[in-house]
Amino acid sequence: MFYSEKIASVILDIKDIPNDVKQRAKELMLDSIGTALAASKQKSVLRAFDAFKDMSCDSSKKAKLWIKDEELESSMAAMLNAFASHALDYDDTHTEAILHASAILTPLCLTWGFSVCNDGNKILKAFILGWEVGARLGIASKGTFHKRGFHTTSLCGTYAATVASAILLDLNKEELINALGIAASFACGINEFLSNGSNSKLLHIANALRNGIFIAKLAKAKLSGPLTVFEGRDNFFRVFGIEEDCDKESLVKDLCKDYAVMQVSIKPYPCCHFAHGLIDCALELRNEGFKDEDIKSIKCFVDEVPISFICDPLDKKYNPNTAYEAKFSMPFLFALAFKDGFISLQSLENLDRKDIKEFAKKISYEKRKSSGFPKYFPGHLEAILKDGKIIKKDVFINKGNFDNPLSFEELKAKFLYNAKLSISEEKALNIITQIKC
Repeated sequence: MFYSEKIASVILDIKDIPNDVKQRAKELMLDSIGTALAASKQKSVLRAFDAFKDMSCDSSKKAKLWIKDEELESSMAAMLNAFASHALDYDDTHTEAILHASAILTPLCLTWGFSVCNDGNKILKAFILGWEVGARLGIASKGTFHKRGFHTTSLCGTYAATVASAILLDLNKEELINALGIAASFACGINEFLSNGSNSKLLHIANALRNGIFIAKLAKAKLSGPLTVFEGRDNFFRVFGIEEDCDKESLVKDLCKDYAVMQVSIKPYPCCHFAHGLIDCALELRNEGFKDEDIKSIKCFVDEVPISFICDPLDKKYNPNTAYEAKFSMPFLFALAFKDGFISLQSLENLDRKDIKEFAKKISYEKRKSSGFPKYFPGHLEAILKDGKIIKKDVFINKGNFDNPLSFEELKAKFLYNAKLSISEEKALNIITQIKC
């Protein structure tokens, strides 16, 4: 039996999902809605609204936007909500898979999903099972999609959206197998956005959502896809990853037993997740009383994949030109955390602070494999003090990881902070009640 057949069999056999898994899924949905609301006034989101509105068909069934008191055609509304959910890079991550699927699946299920299905249990199931397949693809890739220059979320997110859409549209086994085969032909998204902090990364999220719906509809109409999409000569892992380094058995190992949503990490800081362990280290240094004037230099030890996102080229990382570029600058983020004791959305509004730029230039990096990566996004460093003393810091499990999680109260506080940037506290509290019920 091929992997696509095994996946389809397990997914369609699921009848009952444990309550703790459902509750975690609701928490992830709540966090995604909050990150979207926080981005409601971002230029990129408003520009995307103009584009999606222009493409929206007036005669089609419409759905509400989260960021505006307006409606668009349901799939376009879902795409814009997805775009906004990822716009601030504050949404969650399955760290081992290196996947941001909630930003795709929450609007797909809650915005488009309710336009085709009024069954709340099915919508929740679609979210959970979409995460289940998308995450396992990322885990199986062993980080090699990123090594090839592809954005893992754009590739695996397309599969997550396909599976969720298949559940919502009641695809049978043959149709789901075909959908899994077709999805590889729609997977796309490259990491060149890092060259100038452009908005294309956000389109990876919206595009994955749209493609998932389209793929499920194609399969529902009996179009076929390759059965050997994960094993054949030109299979998904060979084309997008480094096949010999991949672990394809991860696709089906404990599928729908060890649920992926239970291993998703919620971000405490609004920036690239790869930097979070090092931000934790910066906060530890500060909390122990060290000052800027005490430190001569800091060397951070970083795994290969994160280097291309948050460290390289270092000269450019010292001087980010936009808030979005700053979210992917390890030295800038480290300096912010060390100097201010926190990183908030407002922290990234002033990129010309002399104290931050000068301290950031004390920071360098060295490539070193970490035993915890990518299950965790750890932080490891050596700080040389001006008196010659060496201080070592090791954060093995970054804050917000499922093994070092935010409490629900911390998640609620994050949601309210984000939501109140766009709506009233009363409306925000009502969303919490609606999601939790």
